Amino acid sequence: MDKNMTVLVAEDILSARETVIHILRALGFSRFLEAENGAAALEHVSREIPGLIISDWNMPKMNGISLLQAVRSMEGARHVPFIFLTSKYEMQDIALASEGGASAYLVKPVTIKALSEALEAVFGSTFERDFELLKAEVKTLCASGKCDQADDLLRRFESLHPDNYPRIRLERVHLLMNISEFEAAEKEACAILSSNPLFTKAWETLVILQSRMGKWDQALGAAERAISISPNNAGNHVLRGTIHLRREDLHEARKSFMTALNIDRKNDQIKQDIWNAYVDLDMVDEVQRDFGAYIFSSLTCDTLNNMAVAYRRKGELARAVEIYRTALAKEPDNPKILYNAAVAYVNRKQLAKAKELLARALGNDPGFEKARLLYEQINKAHTREAD
Repeated sequence: MDKNMTVLVAEDILSARETVIHILRALGFSRFLEAENGAAALEHVSREIPGLIISDWNMPKMNGISLLQAVRSMEGARHVPFIFLTSKYEMQDIALASEGGASAYLVKPVTIKALSEALEAVFGSTFERDFELLKAEVKTLCASGKCDQADDLLRRFESLHPDNYPRIRLERVHLLMNISEFEAAEKEACAILSSNPLFTKAWETLVILQSRMGKWDQALGAAERAISISPNNAGNHVLRGTIHLRREDLHEARKSFMTALNIDRKNDQIKQDIWNAYVDLDMVDEVQRDFGAYIFSSLTCDTLNNMAVAYRRKGELARAVEIYRTALAKEPDNPKILYNAAVAYVNRKQLAKAKELLARALGNDPGFEKARLLYEQINKAHTREAD
């Protein structure tokens, strides 16, 4: 353990932050960064990647779990050891921290003995780094059709790290889902949960798996269980809402989606997921009615494109064109949006406008074959009309 490393301590209560730093000094550390909330801590990480992060769970602006998720998504920081400090001792928090990639979890008030033991455990293990490398290798092997080799790697890795078997086996569930072995995947997921019923990510995976299998009642039950363990996880409420949509229970779907929005109003991905849940079922009018005021302005071009395609399929070309215009206002040079908008104009017999959009698409992506073919078809049509 290199005690010359920089340690970032994120804690909103000054006295608690000073206590942690005092203990670290007693253990031989001397370089520190301090943050009074998760947002300030993330700014530190963006400027200088520390060797260790010690963070409180509950903080203003950005809490500890959101900080952990943000750090784990940063290319240079995803393997930085991350220790949680909290005054709570609830199993759902421990499960959530572990799933997010936390290295250790300590209950306040922190003692020098507890922190010393946590540091020894964290820096004496390379599990997190090795696990990330393993998942990348499994993904590569599966993409190459070598799923048996990927499965063998997962089994060998589990034998080396038996204490982390739920997370390792969940990767096997994902592998089985990727090759459409849904029954085997479901059996594996249920086995994980029988031994670790608080493993939220396993419940979430089971929801997705059983939804793909059309087992809506079981999927709803799994979603309810995930929410009972982690009630402030907005994504779980989106999963539940999506199942209610599939079951044509629009009232319950809307309640679940509104709960998700209330939990995490600033999360644009949650908004896209809610919108696409409706659009995937061609329920574009319903989502406009129920969530247009909350979500529409934050939709990405991809989501707008999906919505316009849904209107096109319904034959509502004027509304499709209106949505494409909104998308192009956001990304005027997006070849895919330009092409799809051109298709809508072709369907409306507005060939000159379609040709203009296709020319812009090809100008931004000369290798866009579908756009080139449609452009040539329009030219041929004009030639025949001239003749």
